[in-house]
Amino acid sequence: MIRIIGIGSPFGDDAAGLEAARRLAAAPPPGTEVIAADRPGSDLIELIDGAEATILIDAVQSGATPGTLHDIDLRDLPAAGVRLVSSHDLGVADAVQLAAALGKAPLRGRLLGIEIAADSMREPDRVSAQTRRAIDSILTPTQRARLDSAHARREAEMKKRYPNGVPQRGAPGRGSGGSMRLP
Repeated sequence: MIRIIGIGSPFGDDAAGLEAARRLAAAPPPGTEVIAADRPGSDLIELIDGAEATILIDAVQSGATPGTLHDIDLRDLPAAGVRLVSSHDLGVADAVQLAAALGKAPLRGRLLGIEIAADSMREPDRVSAQTRRAIDSILTPTQRARLDSAHARREAEMKKRYPNGVPQRGAPGRGSGGSMRLP
């Protein structure tokens, strides 16, 4: 299963990941689980644990034009040149690195970073037009096909690797704090 986690706070463009998760949850791609995580901090480690693959969606700042979509392999996150906008107690990049060190990171993972302006609006539950367009681009049929294709490749890979079924790991009850599993 691919776990898609939208990350952020409910204020202004930092809500980009949360808004993307809410909208993806309305019609999730097959084989995915969608989670909205309000400032997950260290809880992100448990949220990604046990997933075959993870896609994180969060606001970033790199100096690029607001609304730019960054697609980064999680292993490349420390050197990616983007700053994840973080009001989280433990930043997203740090949580991903810690999860990897603890053996809790998925084999495959991506960050879809939505570039936001340094002075992005901070009103609750409102994102700017540029951020909304970037979210829309995530939700296009092309993006969904990409998710479906990634899932199909992962399924084929796992069947080759584990002909008798994928070993299970992780514990029930993950997702404390502000995280919410969406249907």
